[in-house]
Amino acid sequence: MKKTSLFILSFVMITFFELNAQHLIREAPLEKQIENSSLIVEGKVVSKTSYWDSDNTNIYTVNTIEVYKVFKGESVQLIDIVTKGGVVGLKAEIVTPSLKLTSGDTGVFMLYDNSISINRASAKKQFKTYGTTQGFFKYNFKKDIVTNPFSKKSGIVTSFYREIMSHTKLSYVEIKSFNVQEKISNSISLKSAKPPTGITFSPTTVSAGTKTLLTINGSGFGGAQGKVGFSNADDGGASFFEALDSQVISWSDTQIIVEVPSDAGTGPIEVTDSGDVSATSNADLTITYSEINISSDAINTGTFIAYNTRHINRDSQGGYTWQMFTDFDANADAKAAFLRAFEIWRCDSGINWTIGATTNVDVSANDDINIVRFDNGAELDSQTLGLCTSRYAGCLVSGGTDIDWYVEELDIVFNDNVDLAQTPGTTEVWNYGTDEPTNSEYDFESVVLHELGHGHQLAHVINSNSDVMHFNLTNGESQRILSNNNKTAAANVQNRSVNGMVCSQLAMINYSGSCGGLSIDENELDEIVSIFPNPTTGSFKIDASHIELEKVMIYDISGRQISIHDLTKDSSRIKTINMNASSGVYFMNIYSENTMITKKIVIE
Repeated sequence: MKKTSLFILSFVMITFFELNAQHLIREAPLEKQIENSSLIVEGKVVSKTSYWDSDNTNIYTVNTIEVYKVFKGESVQLIDIVTKGGVVGLKAEIVTPSLKLTSGDTGVFMLYDNSISINRASAKKQFKTYGTTQGFFKYNFKKDIVTNPFSKKSGIVTSFYREIMSHTKLSYVEIKSFNVQEKISNSISLKSAKPPTGITFSPTTVSAGTKTLLTINGSGFGGAQGKVGFSNADDGGASFFEALDSQVISWSDTQIIVEVPSDAGTGPIEVTDSGDVSATSNADLTITYSEINISSDAINTGTFIAYNTRHINRDSQGGYTWQMFTDFDANADAKAAFLRAFEIWRCDSGINWTIGATTNVDVSANDDINIVRFDNGAELDSQTLGLCTSRYAGCLVSGGTDIDWYVEELDIVFNDNVDLAQTPGTTEVWNYGTDEPTNSEYDFESVVLHELGHGHQLAHVINSNSDVMHFNLTNGESQRILSNNNKTAAANVQNRSVNGMVCSQLAMINYSGSCGGLSIDENELDEIVSIFPNPTTGSFKIDASHIELEKVMIYDISGRQISIHDLTKDSSRIKTINMNASSGVYFMNIYSENTMITKKIVIE
C-alpha cells in the first residue's frame, strides 16, 4: 500500500453537468457525503449474493468489493456493501429506492458501518452507502465521466479525485494497483476499432419490463453476443442499464432483437460488441411506462431471467389490507394525504386495497402486515423521503423451468423528519395539505402516490411532463394525477392479477367500492378542496383533483346570490372561476353530489 504523490489543490476546477436537482431521495452534496462517511473507497463489485437477515424478516444483498484506493478511513482490501432487497430461493424483496449494483461495477463508494445482522458468516467488514443510491459514483471509462443519480462529472482522475481530496484534506492510499487513466486511454483507443455504426431501432416508442421486443439495426455489431444498454430510469439516464443476457433474443452483425428491461428509461441506447467496443444511438428510445421485474436464477441454471409480477387475493376479501401504525394514523394531515393518493390508485386502476385496523407493529418486516408508518429515529437517512418494499413468493410453473411470482406483502415507510435543506437556519418540511407546496416544502401526497405506484408494481420512468412514476420530484412540486400511461401500466398488472389463480393463490378481485362524492363527508371535502389565489382580483381556481364537483354558488356578505357556476361542464383538474364583482368578502357553497361546504373568498 502506498500514498499517492498527487498533491491536493487548494482550489479545484471541476467540469460537471448537473442532472435534476432533487429526487424521491434528496440530494446530499459531495462535501456532506464525505463528512458523514466513515469509509470512502474506489473499488469494483466482484460478486453479489442475497441473504435473509438473522431474524428472517428482510432480504439483503451482500456485494463484495475489491478495493483499489482508500480516500478516507481504514485501509482494507475487501469489503461487503449491504443493499436492500434481493432473491433467496423462491422468496424475493424489492425496495424502492435502493442501490442496485452489478458485478463489474467500478467507482467510488461513500460508506458507513452496516448495523444489520445478515444470516451469513463473513470476516469482511460490512458497510452501507450514504444517501442510498447516490452513495455510489459509477465510472464510465469510455467517456471519462463519473455519475450518480444527481450529477455527471467529467474527468475521473483530473477532477473527481481532486474534488474528493479537497474535502478530505488527505491523499488517497493505494491498496491495489489500478490505473484509471490507463483504463480511460484503452477505452478511448477502442473507439477507433470499428465500433458499431448506423444504430436505428424499431419501434421507437415502447414499454419496459413487459417482454416488449426492440429490433436494433446497424452494422459492426459482431457475430458474438455483446451487450445492449438502455438509459437508466433510476438515475435519469446518467448511466446505461444493460439488458440481461437472457433478454437478448438474437444477435448478428447487422441486427439485434432484445427485450426492453424494467430499468430502461427514455433516452439513447448503447450497443457494445463482444470486444467491449461501443456506440450510442443518435435518436432517443421513448419509454411510456415500466413494470417491476424480478431478476432471478432461483432454479440455479446459471442464467438470470426477468419475470413479471402480479397481485393476488391475499386477505381473502379480494386483495390486500393495509394497516397504519398508531402514530401515522394519529397524524390527521398525513393520513388524509395518504388516503387521497390511496383512493386515486384503487379508483383509477381497480386494485383491491383496503384500510384495516391500526396496528402497534412499528417495523417493516416479512410479517404479513402491510404497514404504513413513519420511520424511527435515523432508520431512513435524511436523504430518503420514503421507501416502498414489495415482498414476493414464487413457484415453479408445472412441467417447466419458468417461475410465477406474486406479491405477498407491501410495506411503506416515510421520513418523519424532513429537514432537507441542510442549510443552517432553514428547514424544508412536508406539505400535507391540498394547496400547492411552497419551495420550502415537499408534497407528501405526491410522494405517497409515487410509492403506492411501486406497490402497484410500476417502476421508474424518465418523463418530467406530469408522470407520477418519473424518477424525480422537486421541492415545491406536486404530482397528484395519474397519467394515461400510469393507468395503462396499472391496468396491465391488474388484468393479469385478476385472470386466474397463481401458485394455488386466489386471483385478485377488482375493487368495487364507492369512489367520489358519495363516500366524502363535509370534513373530508373541506380538506381536499383548495382555492387559490385568495385574496384575488376577480379570477381564482378551485383544485378538486380527487373529487367530482357539481356547482359553486357565490354570495355576498349580506347573503345575496351573486352567481352560479356549473362545474360539470369543465373536465379539467383545476376549475377556473371568473367573478365580476367589486372588492369585498364573498362566500361560496361548493357542492359535490350530496355534500356541500362553504369557503370564503376575498376580492381586492
